Amino acid sequence: MIPNIAEWVERRHGEVNNHLTQLLSRHSYFKSHSQRYDNTLSALCPACPTTTEDAEHVFFHCPRFHEERERLQQVLQEEIEPENIVQLMLETAGNWLAVASFAQSVVTRLRQEAQEV
Repeated sequence: MIPNIAEWVERRHGEVNNHLTQLLSRHSYFKSHSQRYDNTLSALCPACPTTTEDAEHVFFHCPRFHEERERLQQVLQEEIEPENIVQLMLETAGNWLAVASFAQSVVTRLRQEAQEV
C-alpha cells in the first residue's frame, strides 16, 4: 500500500502504531487472515455473506464500518481507496491522525467481534 517508499520514509509527521500497521500490512482480525491459521473458520464477512472479509473489504467497502468511513472521508474531503489512502495520510498531520483514528476504531471493533465468537 506504500507506493513511494522514499516519500514514506522522509515524511515529517505521523507515527505508525499497531492499528495503522494492521491497515497497511493487511494482517489483523480479518476472517481471511484468521482462516489461514484455523481452517474451520469461515472467511466470509458477516455483513456481506458472499464477500471474503479481508483488509480491503473491511476498511474500504464493508457496510459495518460505513459511519466511520464517512467521518474519515468528511475530514479528508475525499473518498478513500486502497490506491490513495497512504498519499492522503502523507499530505498533512491532521489527515494522518484521522486515518489512524479510523484504523483504531475499525480494528477495535473487529477484535471485539472476534472475541465474541
